[in-house]
Amino acid sequence: MTELRTGHWLAHTWVRDRRGKLRQVQRVSPVRLDSRGRRIPDRDGSRAESAVRAAAAELVPDTGSELTRTTTIAQLWVLYRAHLVKKGRAEGTLTLYDRWAAMLVAEYGYRRIGPEEFKTSTAEAFLEWVAANHGPGSMLNARSMMSGMFRYAVRKDAIDVNPVREADIPENVEPKGRTGGAAHIAVEDLRFILNAIYGSVLPCPRKLTKEEQRRGIRSYTPPTVAEYCDEADLADLVVMMAAIGQRPSQVLGLAWPFYHAEKKQIQTVGKVIRVKGKGLIRVVKDNDPKNPQGTIALPGFAVAMLDRRWERMQLRKQECSPPADYDVDLIFPSFDWTLRDPVNVNHQWQRVREALGIPDDVSPYSFRKIMATVLDDAKLSARVTADVLQHADPAMTQRKYMARGRVHHEAAAVFHDAVTNGSGHDHDANGHGATFRRLFVDLGGSGTSSAPDQDA
Repeated sequence: MTELRTGHWLAHTWVRDRRGKLRQVQRVSPVRLDSRGRRIPDRDGSRAESAVRAAAAELVPDTGSELTRTTTIAQLWVLYRAHLVKKGRAEGTLTLYDRWAAMLVAEYGYRRIGPEEFKTSTAEAFLEWVAANHGPGSMLNARSMMSGMFRYAVRKDAIDVNPVREADIPENVEPKGRTGGAAHIAVEDLRFILNAIYGSVLPCPRKLTKEEQRRGIRSYTPPTVAEYCDEADLADLVVMMAAIGQRPSQVLGLAWPFYHAEKKQIQTVGKVIRVKGKGLIRVVKDNDPKNPQGTIALPGFAVAMLDRRWERMQLRKQECSPPADYDVDLIFPSFDWTLRDPVNVNHQWQRVREALGIPDDVSPYSFRKIMATVLDDAKLSARVTADVLQHADPAMTQRKYMARGRVHHEAAAVFHDAVTNGSGHDHDANGHGATFRRLFVDLGGSGTSSAPDQDA
């Protein structure tokens, strides 16, 4: 700054305008008068400095972002969550992210998002803490939330690098509870389950809380598995989950108007979720990655079950009519014609699972995985399987849903036939081909040539 005369300054600075051109901006001290109309001197040049800063700001590109390097972690989460809501993210995703964000804010909420205060090592320290206290699965969820936050900050030009992207994932962390996702089951296991839910006479006692286990409860005669599944209206629901490989929330949102018995197909239109402050709602949303509105072909056993269920539901409506505001004719409503809670369905399945002695990692998602494995064994393409499971990416279907590490006897048979029935390989320079053929005959093989051994 330059003092032109006493109490009157010239301030100047260089800025890059919207085109990137370097320009000099200068301003003199604005005139300010007192109540009597006398000029007030700019004694330290502060008025001139403020004027030149305002003029320079008009030339600097406006990103429209509320984020800067000085934004705190807590402020970033508020802005990022609002962005997720605007993008229409599922309530379940928001609830899950809220949990990890609350922990992150409690630990580092007052730190600024710039690399001076929140580094990759900071992100790693938080992830290690989550993994140690909540398990590796929770750590991956927290990492996804954090990475999205800082990716949002990068897009808003607040920072240049996402510090979470380079963070190492802690390894060899002791699992907390059941890990690894839903287990893969064999077709024989699925047959056993479907038969048991309709006909098993094994007792199906209720699950006791820790307090009930501590103090004990009065003895009672529990229902059989089949009786409990009938009372809880669980058997048909399990059959449907197994038949179409969809999530419990999707199956509970199925409605009769979208079932076409003649075509043997059904449309998935809505899903049932619990929203904080609202309770259970049926969500019908376009482009929902967890419930795309598609049509699924039904296997014959599912059609037979639905036809029987339709008749029973009509009788039930005569005995107990739905309420006046029953606007969606659900296939699997509650006993009072309201929405059923997917969480309660999972708890009912756990009771049946324990009664049948099924491992605790066999969940309703196991039915999605057996669907993928059966279709893969039938040599249907990954694209077909992804369409059935309503996955956007067939690669994800192959990676996470099709069983791996199984024993493939058909692969051994193919290689066996290729080696033993190949042409032009009966001999090599040392006569080893004939030796191999004798070994093959000794092992009881078939398909060898009936010609005499030329080396005999």
